[in-house]
Amino acid sequence: MKKTVKISALILEVILILFTFSGCWNYHELETYSIVSGIAIDKGLNGYKYHITFECIKMSGGGAGAEIEPLLLEEDGNTFFDTVRSTLRESDKKLYFNHCKIAILSPEIAKAGIKSLIDWVQRDSEPRLTMDLLVSREETAGDILRVKPQSGQILSYQIAGTLDEVTGYYGSSTGVQLYEASDILNTEGISLVLPAIEKKKEASGETVQFSGGAIFKGDRQIGWLASNSNKYYDMVRDKVKGGLLMTGPTPGSTQICLEIRKSETNVTPVVSGQTVSAQIQVQMKVSYAEQDSEKDELTQTGIDKVEEYAEKTVEYGIESVVKEVQQNDNSDIFGFGSHIYQNNRKEWERLSPKWHEIFKTMKVNVEAEVEIENTGLSRAKAGD
Repeated sequence: MKKTVKISALILEVILILFTFSGCWNYHELETYSIVSGIAIDKGLNGYKYHITFECIKMSGGGAGAEIEPLLLEEDGNTFFDTVRSTLRESDKKLYFNHCKIAILSPEIAKAGIKSLIDWVQRDSEPRLTMDLLVSREETAGDILRVKPQSGQILSYQIAGTLDEVTGYYGSSTGVQLYEASDILNTEGISLVLPAIEKKKEASGETVQFSGGAIFKGDRQIGWLASNSNKYYDMVRDKVKGGLLMTGPTPGSTQICLEIRKSETNVTPVVSGQTVSAQIQVQMKVSYAEQDSEKDELTQTGIDKVEEYAEKTVEYGIESVVKEVQQNDNSDIFGFGSHIYQNNRKEWERLSPKWHEIFKTMKVNVEAEVEIENTGLSRAKAGD
């Protein structure tokens, strides 16, 4: 009896070991797939709903000399999945979306609504919820993917990498991944903003650059956020990770350049009947990066005064972007309503039916506190 038990246990152990060495269950032969790095979505041609441009990764050569090149495929369809499968009519390789980094929407598609795109990505097992969503300022989104990348390789990866860089070092066009867009669309009291992208002409040809944001109401785009307003929108949303703050004696001055080291924002809505206002407090730590004037602001004006310049710049910038959105778009991209919803559900239930009317006239009071931690002074004298 004991011998039988031991033999049974040994057989079970062998079976378990075989399972661990059976390989990857969803292994794919690379040569049977086209790896998609990015997609651009436009209105369909010839009566179709969608026209999608797929940027794929093409391998040429072999061994150490192998090169990666972009390959563009274009197809029409009446749903996203239909369009994807339609590529098999001209290619024997199935599209593989596990490494797709970006999805660029044309203005026409963004204005029609983006819920269908989000629904497809959430249901399909291959596309990742972490892909970045962008809106093209060009007539079509496909125009963006046709630009030859400066790196000489894959444009979609260049765009995704640049988006990460500008978020941390320039402080504008904060990236929005698909799962974040979905969360915002399903959250009370806040509207979506996606980064905008456009072509830029240079002496060596064309490149792409980020250009403000696309403002949504629900899942439909209704307007644009200017590039110089994007930074102050991010401040209200407490999404500033770094970047530069240009300031001077008056709002709009650029004599002094400060590098943002740390920024924190607290928003407190104040409700009084049908009247709502918001208290916005910004605390910022910066370094003195550059001055472009004959006057030595640090020596002749003093650090305290320069900090006051910066505080006035932040306050004016935030007040201006809030007023701009209220007048032009009337969409609560700042999430003032969301703050009420999170902290006082009963008040939100009372205010939400007329929130767009309330948001359009609400006042904001901005208080900024800027501290210069490092002046970066050089000990060298002029003429040395």
